[in-house]
Amino acid sequence: MAVPNLITCEVDGIQYLLHPQVLGRTEAPIKADQVIPVLLLTEEELNGTPDQIGQLLQYYVDTDDVCSPSFTDILVEKPSKKGNTGLFTEKRKDDRSFSLKATYRLQKTTLHTSSTDHPKAQDDDNLPSGPYFLSGPNLHQAYRLYPDTQDAFVYGMIPEDVHNPSGFRAVSFLSSLDSMSKTIPVPSRHYTRLTTRGRKKPSPIRGKRITLTDGLSLLGTQTTLSCKAYVDTYPFATETDAYVQRLLEEGAVLVGKTKTSQLRIGNSLWPEVHFPANPREARKGNIFDCRGTGVGSASALAGYGWLEYAVGGNVDSAVRESGRRYGLYGLRRSLTAAHDKSILGSNDNVGIFGRSLHDLSLIAERTFPPLVGSVKASSRNTVKKILYLDYAKDQKLEYATDVFVNALERYLSVDRTTVDLDKEWEEYRVKSGIDFSLSKETARFLYELNHYYEYASFRENYQAKFHSSRGLIDLEAQVLWSSARDHVKQHKELQEQIKIFRDWFEQHILVTKPDTATCRSSTGDTIIVIPDIGFHQDHIIGFFGRMLAFEDMLSPQTSIPQLSIPFTQKPGEYTGDEQTYTPVVASVIGPQMTDTSLITLVTEALTASGLPTSVQPGPLCFPLPVIDAAAATTTTAEGRAAKLLHEICMSSEEDDDENHTAKVTSEQEKRLKGAEEEDSWDGETLAKSSLNIKVALEREG
Repeated sequence: MAVPNLITCEVDGIQYLLHPQVLGRTEAPIKADQVIPVLLLTEEELNGTPDQIGQLLQYYVDTDDVCSPSFTDILVEKPSKKGNTGLFTEKRKDDRSFSLKATYRLQKTTLHTSSTDHPKAQDDDNLPSGPYFLSGPNLHQAYRLYPDTQDAFVYGMIPEDVHNPSGFRAVSFLSSLDSMSKTIPVPSRHYTRLTTRGRKKPSPIRGKRITLTDGLSLLGTQTTLSCKAYVDTYPFATETDAYVQRLLEEGAVLVGKTKTSQLRIGNSLWPEVHFPANPREARKGNIFDCRGTGVGSASALAGYGWLEYAVGGNVDSAVRESGRRYGLYGLRRSLTAAHDKSILGSNDNVGIFGRSLHDLSLIAERTFPPLVGSVKASSRNTVKKILYLDYAKDQKLEYATDVFVNALERYLSVDRTTVDLDKEWEEYRVKSGIDFSLSKETARFLYELNHYYEYASFRENYQAKFHSSRGLIDLEAQVLWSSARDHVKQHKELQEQIKIFRDWFEQHILVTKPDTATCRSSTGDTIIVIPDIGFHQDHIIGFFGRMLAFEDMLSPQTSIPQLSIPFTQKPGEYTGDEQTYTPVVASVIGPQMTDTSLITLVTEALTASGLPTSVQPGPLCFPLPVIDAAAATTTTAEGRAAKLLHEICMSSEEDDDENHTAKVTSEQEKRLKGAEEEDSWDGETLAKSSLNIKVALEREG
């Protein structure tokens, strides 16, 4: 059966797509080639006075980015079943006040449940009030087409059946604004707002717009991995990844697939597709900012306010790296044998991004497997130790990072313990008589071998389909595969070495203790804080330009959750006369299966100290605080904390001498000591701890 053509149009200067599925018919005398925006309302909603109906129409426009004012010019009345609740439930008036607007009535006849199947009896509950299009007399959902100016997406997509979004279709129209950017179709938010009595409380992520990384499988769409040879080898997906299926069951709105590097190589040069831009960076077209497999997801969420979540892959530590570069909250989930195995691959795992810790907690709670009965949450009462990996050699960032760690220390009433993980492992290795060392080569070989075996079937399938391997010769992965072939015999040995390291880490660093009652792994009392760092030569594991630090291997190799937290920003490059700012991000690691409780712990600690727990889209993660007291007064706890961090970053930025001893100006000291008099955010403690940070640095210098 032929697939219907897709129709686009422009309303109020905005580009729209009509979903091809016919949802009903009206009595309107409209020609078949006419496309008209309308607002569908129930009988109850149209029972109000003219003023009430005017307020109702304005509500639909104000609370939805898809419903522009022109949709309210023509109304379509939907017959309602008993039990529906509208905004106005007055007795219907004889004067039919809604007749002030041009009004048509939806016929109660048939409803098409997909774009190509046979109609069935109409269920009015499947037609929520909101903006629609009439194409002739037929009713269609309205999708706004947002231009992908970040070049973050592979393609946008729409469900084949809006009532049962299981299979999807990729769509890629060019934007009418610049004729260069592809567009991403986004449905009205009103379509997922329930108004029917008696239904259970909807999921908190119902209706939230989410992107998927290209590596995840989704029925009806094609995985590209930014590789033409891969696209030529594999057809459209016939199954959906288990994690994506959970998103659909929770009512999430999937709007598109975002780019990943070619065959998910950590530091690809993007030879066949254009790399995504980073809105936080001064040079948005810098290819070296596109490291990791989560860059497309992070680019979209950091750049587009109309998006709520992004799901990315996490080869090695891509979620942490992308969270750091794009200034987003990111969580790599725990992975155990009990988890559903992702189609992403053995060396990958699901990571999620959000613009607030609250949002991140909601999606983690609803889509990650629940904690097993024997595992306790990493709550304020159970965490007894904070390990700090002191890799932050950049003194400009140490000032701000210490404020973040201090927030955890105050909230938990626990002092940090600074740990040199490399040194701890080496001492244990020598003491235990272990005859191998986890060197740079160990991690590099293991990564190359994992990648080699992960794509073995791809190489075989390509060869079988085309009877040649010519299309694979120029792939960037050939460098990894060629090296891996020289170490195939070492694969099992390397895996055994990593297992020894994992056991040591869990028993001596994270200190998880077995539960004798259940014979399961019980949660430990330790969290680990990793500072915002670049990649330093002392801790580099290099392969084909990709640089990994030793601490980056912790979460992937030990299958424990890792949370990335942006908490301030530091001055970056100038673009003309404009000062840009770069996110400052720390990450926290917790015991296995404490994903959601780790978010809760960090949220409560930051809130108690007045530090931010959300970021905004665009060039700046956080609004710039007003420094001039004469111009404005910062009145909130979060505002004053942000102002303090801003001053710390600005003052440290002015000093390029690594041997400079830290000083606190009298003006800063006066502000810090006076903060506790203004509200209850414990300004004295923060002031003293901040002063102690700088005094300690001065003594060490």
